[in-house]
Amino acid sequence: MLSFEQVSQVSPRYILERWSKKVKRRHTHIKSSHDEPLLEPRSKRFDQLIFRSQNICKFASESEELTAILHHAYDNVMAEMESLKAKRKGTSSLSHEDANLDPLTSFKAPKDSNKRTSKE
Repeated sequence: MLSFEQVSQVSPRYILERWSKKVKRRHTHIKSSHDEPLLEPRSKRFDQLIFRSQNICKFASESEELTAILHHAYDNVMAEMESLKAKRKGTSSLSHEDANLDPLTSFKAPKDSNKRTSKE
């Protein structure tokens, strides 16, 4: 539009801060072209977690019982991760390979959870 109107310069007062590449974003895991390369592995891990979480949540939302199972599992995992982080004294290099998730892998849904019960 500016080229159509033959405008070659725009006063800084018309440039909004949110349009700047230097603006501090609230959502730190949003990818952008000017992100530091060091954050790339963390972004990849975040994307993988989101993908898996969406699939799990989609499945668990089929019934209240499955939802309760997932909430219980989340509580257990969060407690275990906080414990590991405390042992490392604040180091933020948590990875799922380091955590011992054996108690969660043996966690099984009740026998009748295969039934699709929708309370709509």
